[in-house]
Amino acid sequence: MIENLTLQEVRKELEQLVALAQSGERPRPTLINPPGHPMPGWEWVIEQRTVTQRHTTPTWWVRTVDEPETSGAVYVSSPDCMEPGEEFGAMFPTDARRLGLALIAAADRAEHVEAGVPRIEDHRPDRSAKPTKESSS
Repeated sequence: MIENLTLQEVRKELEQLVALAQSGERPRPTLINPPGHPMPGWEWVIEQRTVTQRHTTPTWWVRTVDEPETSGAVYVSSPDCMEPGEEFGAMFPTDARRLGLALIAAADRAEHVEAGVPRIEDHRPDRSAKPTKESSS
């Protein structure tokens, strides 16, 4: 079992456990843009790790704005924007929550598939699917 793991495998497992623990608590903002800033409010900056060598680190920016006319949205700038960190798309908070939960679910699934560990959810019947004639009789 654990005695047969390499140091690299132990480090990878520990990294995954830390990432899981960090996803359970809301992260604090990276910085708070003051009044007078073009988008005053809270900002989270996520530097994405990459598998390949790149000249720049892909970075995501997520903001909320403290001005009444724009405060009801979440603003996201992805590394694929023409001007990352300067160009933002607005999302309704409910859509931002759905996206966040989908990212957590997809990350969980990717980790389980990579580790070869089936999840209990993978073996449960899909409750959202419509019943077939065979299953309803």
